[in-house]
Amino acid sequence: METVDSDCAAAIRVGEHVCCRLAHAEDRERLALAFVLSGLRRGEKVLYLAAREDTGAFATQLAGDDRLASAMNAGQLEMRDARDAYTQTGPFDARETLEAMNAEHRAALAGGYAGLSLTAEMSWALDLPRSEELDAYEDGYSARVGRGTFAVFCQYDHARFGAGTLHHVAAAHDADISPELAAIGRDGYFAAARVGTGAAALLRLAGDLDFDCCASLVGVLDAHFHGKLRLDLTDLSFVDVAGMRALRGRTGQPLEIVAASTAVHRLLALLAWGTDPMIEVPSVSAA
Repeated sequence: METVDSDCAAAIRVGEHVCCRLAHAEDRERLALAFVLSGLRRGEKVLYLAAREDTGAFATQLAGDDRLASAMNAGQLEMRDARDAYTQTGPFDARETLEAMNAEHRAALAGGYAGLSLTAEMSWALDLPRSEELDAYEDGYSARVGRGTFAVFCQYDHARFGAGTLHHVAAAHDADISPELAAIGRDGYFAAARVGTGAAALLRLAGDLDFDCCASLVGVLDAHFHGKLRLDLTDLSFVDVAGMRALRGRTGQPLEIVAASTAVHRLLALLAWGTDPMIEVPSVSAA
């Protein structure tokens, strides 16, 4: 397995339930590690439910980073076999599993952690006799999970699950990282996720948007985002002029920036995007 830089970005926020539909192992490794590190930095307990065949490889990867090895030794980071975790008391039961995950969350808070970050590789669910239990499990987070201090990142192999199942699980999450979005960031500390559906849907970008990331971003925007493009740029810690220009996508494409970081605000002012009738910018400017 290739070494994954442990400072890569994640377009996931505290308290969210996020679906990642992955087509390539390198994207799963990069995004899962970014999620793990984000939870550790926030002072949360991090629980990684890995596929059995990947547990050893991921343990080796995690142990290769001093911060991750230290967290594992201290008990802040824990890895378990996903199949065993979801079926430890017999056949998978959505209600019982949700209760078990809530118990993990309560235990993390009781142990002095800021919350719980849980990521799970979901290929174990391919053996379920009925998809209804999986649907109930994903839907159940909306009502059962303590959202403010509980972040959940579900990893789905896009090639192994049916289109109907993937459509449902994506809709059941706060944010969705589709295969094309999962590929964004291979060339830098950058990540993307789609939030919401229909006319209210927006694209969230996180990390560093610079010249190195532009080609992959432009390719995704041109291929998959037509019509008005709505962007949440709050989580961009750095952006350069090339990165801002990459956001324009197709010539003449309307652009709405719903929210922006200080770094983005500064370039909005520098480039005078507020004077462009095709661009809607946030009303509050950077100091």
